[in-house]
Amino acid sequence: MKKYIFTEEEKHQVKEAVKALEKESCGEIVPFFTRKSDDYAEVSWHLSAILGISGFGIIALLSYTWMLPALSFLEVFIVILGLMAIGYFLPILFPILKRILVSEERAMEMISLRAKEAFINEKVYDTKERVGILIYISRLEHVVLVMGDEGINAKVDKEDWEKVVTLITDGLRQNKIGDGLVSGINHCKDLLLNNGFIRKDSDTNELSDELRIKD
Repeated sequence: MKKYIFTEEEKHQVKEAVKALEKESCGEIVPFFTRKSDDYAEVSWHLSAILGISGFGIIALLSYTWMLPALSFLEVFIVILGLMAIGYFLPILFPILKRILVSEERAMEMISLRAKEAFINEKVYDTKERVGILIYISRLEHVVLVMGDEGINAKVDKEDWEKVVTLITDGLRQNKIGDGLVSGINHCKDLLLNNGFIRKDSDTNELSDELRIKD
């Protein structure tokens, strides 16, 4: 999986979308992009063990049926060690294997944890009227979470964010993350305005409008 690099134009478009939302509504939105929510190191170890055990079984079977020349203990050890090394490094070289092999439960556990950490670290909770919103994007897993603070959640249900998630996820799948994020932010603005989160003259910009990127 190639590293996604936001262009300066994409960053500018995201920032302008955030500004447009906060110009009309009282919401404070924080777009947060991360390449992955965890290393999922266990995938490498599991695949290494599977290839090692499978390799040993195949060698034993072929040797028993005389389809393979007799191998010394050292030769068998080298072959098994090589297979285990391949199994370990494959997910590191091809991260998409981690998305395929890691369980959905494990992935969502880490995504939820990292999103909560981002919510706190970016001080999304720290707005005067508790109207902060975090859009958390984890590229490896192709998962998007939208988390609203208390003031937002009082009027906007979790189900209402599904369209936002769909717009951004479509961008992830098409490798047009910037476009998907802008579309998602624009839909957030519509949701806020439709639920009465109108900007007041006394409102100030409490959180940065920049896209947060964590590699």
